[in-house]
Amino acid sequence: MYVSRATKFEPKLTPAEKGRNYLHESKQLAEELCNNTSIHGVKYFVGSNRALIEKVWWIIVFLLCLYGCGTLIQTVYIKWDREPVIVTFAQKPTPVFQIPFPAVTICPETKVKAREFNFTRAYHLSMHPLFRKTLSDDELEKLLAMLQVCEFAFVEQFPNQTYDDNCVKLLKSMAIPQHEMFLACNWRAESFNCSSEFTLTLTDVGFCYTFNSLSGEDMLRKDQLHADFRYLEETRSSSSWSLHDGYLPGTEIDTYPRRVLGAGIKAGVSALLKANDSDLDYLCGNSFQGFKVLLHMPNEYPLLLNQHFRVPLNQEVAVSVTPRMIETSESIDSYKPSRRQCFFNHERYLKFFRTYSQTNCELECLANFTLERCGCVKFSMPRVSGVHICGIGKEVCYEQATIELLEMEVKYRENPDVPYQDDCNCLPSCTSVQYNTEISQASFEWKKLLPVVRSFGDEVKGVQLSHLIVFFKDAQFIPVMRSELFGLTDFLANCGGLLGLFMGVSILSLVEIFYYCVIKPMIMWSKSQKNKGNSVQVLMVDGQKPVIKDQINIWQPDGRISTKY
Repeated sequence: MYVSRATKFEPKLTPAEKGRNYLHESKQLAEELCNNTSIHGVKYFVGSNRALIEKVWWIIVFLLCLYGCGTLIQTVYIKWDREPVIVTFAQKPTPVFQIPFPAVTICPETKVKAREFNFTRAYHLSMHPLFRKTLSDDELEKLLAMLQVCEFAFVEQFPNQTYDDNCVKLLKSMAIPQHEMFLACNWRAESFNCSSEFTLTLTDVGFCYTFNSLSGEDMLRKDQLHADFRYLEETRSSSSWSLHDGYLPGTEIDTYPRRVLGAGIKAGVSALLKANDSDLDYLCGNSFQGFKVLLHMPNEYPLLLNQHFRVPLNQEVAVSVTPRMIETSESIDSYKPSRRQCFFNHERYLKFFRTYSQTNCELECLANFTLERCGCVKFSMPRVSGVHICGIGKEVCYEQATIELLEMEVKYRENPDVPYQDDCNCLPSCTSVQYNTEISQASFEWKKLLPVVRSFGDEVKGVQLSHLIVFFKDAQFIPVMRSELFGLTDFLANCGGLLGLFMGVSILSLVEIFYYCVIKPMIMWSKSQKNKGNSVQVLMVDGQKPVIKDQINIWQPDGRISTKY
């Protein structure tokens, strides 16, 4: 007797047969999904008892609902992406002692002491080629330095003067001394030494004096700046205050930067300013004499050329200040700056400034752009070692650079694809304070008081006086809060409501789609692989029909076959 076990045999399928099998399985899955899903209307797509026109009608209705839902979801997404932040008033007022008193920068219109340099005489001599030769080299250098801070344009007379690296030192040597500009000062109704509170500051209109500003160490990165001169003479530290956190808990009232306890004239700062009649020069100051004043945050570098108010001679100017503070809630800290439209101090690095503010950023951006366009910077701009200061011949260039940069910014706001300076993008600070002012002015008849008040003596001979008072209008103010308008939860809620309204879709509906599109096909594929391992086993014997898998075929001596399973 001869016994043989059957061998495995896997039938070969043609590509067409495989495709038909795949389509058949996919159709079965689709029908099962349509019959079992919770999405409204889908079950009407299938069914042998429904006419074709019914199925087509339901498919069209479903697609229209899907289109309408998708359009509205897109609108919701655009709102969530572009306008996630709202600016509203805070729920309770803030006392003024929680914010610093504004820094007050005062600039005299008279830029030079007459005994140091007679600007009008030197200018008239320079207008005539023959008389220009009578000016010494020192007088000519001082004249060129003065032309950079005068309001009149004198570029035509000196077109070839490209660089003037010595102008700041000359302006400082000619500037009005502090003791000749301040007669008396008061802070919170108490007298103080003007020389110790008002410190020298270089601005874009020349040398000025600033009250309550941060020190140069706290505001500037001195390791990045040149060492030719100092921009800020203030040295007092502000370790107990920062723009974002405010004053630290437990900070004493008499701290720095200074703050007040309430509102009113007696709670602010006042200064009695003077100008010597012998120093008045109406040519450089465009016929105006007096002082320019700017109120700004203590951590901001003062720029007075385009933003200031004037204090004329023999006038008393009272400035009532209303702070406008913008804070940012913690709910949008994780947002990108482009979405919340503001920068925290640690998010925006400035090369020349330690503290970020929009003003500091714009100044640095303008300095870099001016250097790129003109090969030099204006005397008041921050710069590194080796960079030249533009002379009067380059005045047109750096003024044109300012206009060009503003035009680029406008084009960038309208179309972000337009090339723009990489080091600009000066969004507001997430925590900022602006000082809105109301100014009242009256004649200051100080000479009529001299017979009664004799404390000043010879100090008021041959001078003209002005009186400046700065104070908070109210003891409290309501800050503005930048908070979340449309968060992720609101976006999902809106999307879920639209999907439920149009199509009856929920999270479980999405899980069903995932199950029938991913999980179940994987299970079916896994089962088919198992079936391949248990293929039918056949044996062809003398042309006989195939033998069933795992059966034992026994050949008897007489030629008969017996089967054993």
